[in-house]
Amino acid sequence: MDYFEEIKIFFWRRGYQIDECCQKDRIVLPKNTSLESDYFSFLSHYRFRRLLSDIIHSQDNGKVLIDRLLSRWKLEEIKEYWDFLIKSGIINLIGNDYYFSYPYIDNFGETLEWYISELLRKEFKMPTIWGVKIRELRGGGDFDVLSILEGSLLYIECKTSPPNNVRLREMWEFLRRREELKPKITIFFIDTTLKIERNIIENIKYLLDRRFAKGKSNISLKLKEGIYAFDKSLYIMQSKGDLIKNFQIVFRNFFNG
Repeated sequence: MDYFEEIKIFFWRRGYQIDECCQKDRIVLPKNTSLESDYFSFLSHYRFRRLLSDIIHSQDNGKVLIDRLLSRWKLEEIKEYWDFLIKSGIINLIGNDYYFSYPYIDNFGETLEWYISELLRKEFKMPTIWGVKIRELRGGGDFDVLSILEGSLLYIECKTSPPNNVRLREMWEFLRRREELKPKITIFFIDTTLKIERNIIENIKYLLDRRFAKGKSNISLKLKEGIYAFDKSLYIMQSKGDLIKNFQIVFRNFFNG
């Protein structure tokens, strides 16, 4: 049984139907398929993910606006990554101009969802799907990443925006989806190394206090730099340190509950 079928049956037993998931048409992948393993390794680097995101936002109908990109990066900082992007076919040199092979993709979000899903599948051997739409959930059921952790449903919300750009409404919708689906463990993953205590942690606590966990002591516990737990079922994680080790810390805390 493949991973999709395992999760599909997991939800079917609970009376839910997966309408859509794992659509690769909005995922940035190497055109040279022999380099997919190398690409996955590069994605483990936060700076590579940020560069890809900046390339997406620095292109106009496919043409990469180099001046705009280099206003954020020094050329020597990205040379290894840039050379790989050209080798892989994600970036093409045509004449004197560089072109992004996915001009219709306007954000890095779905690619991040795919990467996190693949990380859980490859490293932790967990059945995992991304970009999921589920019927029968009040208010809509759009979930970034869903997985099964030793029989427990795991829901991960992925954010690529800087903390200041994540709106309170987005966090409210995340907590509402969590309330509807009732996973055993939930992770709010924000792909940043910037401080999140004020804009993310405090806003999540505010929403828990006011709406989603009234009457509870909603205090965040710092497990390590960049990982916070509100209880044994709700975690906030950012891109500080090794992602695999960070997931291990979260999972260990969950199982020790």
